Amino acid sequence: MNRIFKNTSSLFSAHLIGRLGSLVITVWLMPRYFLESEYGGYFVAIALTNLVAILTELGIQNPLIREMTLHLQQTRHYLGNALIVRCILSIIAYGIMIISGIYLYTPIIVEMIVFLGLAEIVNSLAQLYRCVFRAHEEMKYEALTVIAERGTFLLIGAGAILFGYGLVAVCQAGLIASCINLILSVGFTRYRFTPLRFRPSREIVTVLMQQALPFAIGNLFNLLYFRVDAILLSKLSPDGVDANAWYGLAYMIVNAFTILPGAFMMGAMFPVLSRAYEREKGRFPGAYTFGMRWMVLSGLPLAVGLSILSPEITTVLLPPAHTPDVLNKVAKALQWLSWAGGLIFVTTAILAVLRATDKRRAFSVLMGTTALLNICLNLYLIPRFNHVGAAIAMVMSEAFLLIFGIGYISRNIVKFRETPLIFPTLLKAGILSGVMGIGLTVLKGFLPIWVLIPLGVLFYGGGIAILGEFRARLRFD
Repeated sequence: MNRIFKNTSSLFSAHLIGRLGSLVITVWLMPRYFLESEYGGYFVAIALTNLVAILTELGIQNPLIREMTLHLQQTRHYLGNALIVRCILSIIAYGIMIISGIYLYTPIIVEMIVFLGLAEIVNSLAQLYRCVFRAHEEMKYEALTVIAERGTFLLIGAGAILFGYGLVAVCQAGLIASCINLILSVGFTRYRFTPLRFRPSREIVTVLMQQALPFAIGNLFNLLYFRVDAILLSKLSPDGVDANAWYGLAYMIVNAFTILPGAFMMGAMFPVLSRAYEREKGRFPGAYTFGMRWMVLSGLPLAVGLSILSPEITTVLLPPAHTPDVLNKVAKALQWLSWAGGLIFVTTAILAVLRATDKRRAFSVLMGTTALLNICLNLYLIPRFNHVGAAIAMVMSEAFLLIFGIGYISRNIVKFRETPLIFPTLLKAGILSGVMGIGLTVLKGFLPIWVLIPLGVLFYGGGIAILGEFRARLRFD
């Protein structure tokens, strides 16, 4: 358990610093120096490059971690063969990014896509080296690369904005930062884990691709689900890319908090779940219960607190020059996306379990149906409720993913009777979050947000400590 918390804290701290740096750029500086149509275009470019970049992964990342975890002595061979596949796919993906941008958007957005796309490609190569860190459960090295990358982007990107170089220069700063990420990732892998020499192997590629391709379909649906809203919003909203600006600001605020489930479940817990399922099946229910408990305990108060304080948070973060109408539009999207963010904590645990147990078909079907539902909801809700409709669609899609994901796991992987601790935890988290929410609602008219947030954290944290949740141990130690 100590290693899990150590790795989680390393990843969480690093990605928190990174997300806060991104918030400074996108939420604090951009609205102060650019028009809504300008930084709305930036969010569109990010959405498009993120969406197409999934082709570079082709579902290979989690199978790579899984196989290296089970065969640590062959790390360099798995890494090298995965790099060959990814380089080929990166060339294809970058071409699609540029062609799609030319046909869909204005020249300035295409120019941003050129640099953001290259940054995505470089980061995708660096991500393979991060798989080595995760397989060896040494996430401190990933944490160092994240801090270096995000710190570089913050310094150069903020400088570009402050000195009037424009949003294209910010995209170029992202490319420079991603190159720093790759250089450090290669260096840590070479000097701390394994030589970079490897033997091309059709057998290794076959093993990886057999596991990856079903997950590739699911991963494509997964990212389509998370990014299609921004692309549809720019085309379906009567406000065009201005609506992307309002939605993107709210999304970035919520996104800053969802690093915890990624760091905990997909970072620290994923190797543990994979190893327990393959070699120590009797301990797998304990690992699953442990992960789900902490995601419930963390996600529910986030959803409640962030939703209630959305107007105050928006007012504090956005520049005073914004009209009350703009602040209200961002706050409304944030109120809905707060609940999506809370649900993401639990659904991340569900997806981690499906990946760790190699449930390829279930993962692909679940993500495919969720993505289809999300697209249909966006097509219906955006014309009627503008950017708030996109936020509502995400909440409904996350709820669908939660219900059917839990249902599949309880029928096919871990029975309900094997996870008795989850239900008392859910009850405690619900009661404490409800009381905290009532308190925040009553007090926010009298106290500033800088006081309300620490009070909410202290009340909730103290409550779960008194109720004994911190004393629950990991059952497979």
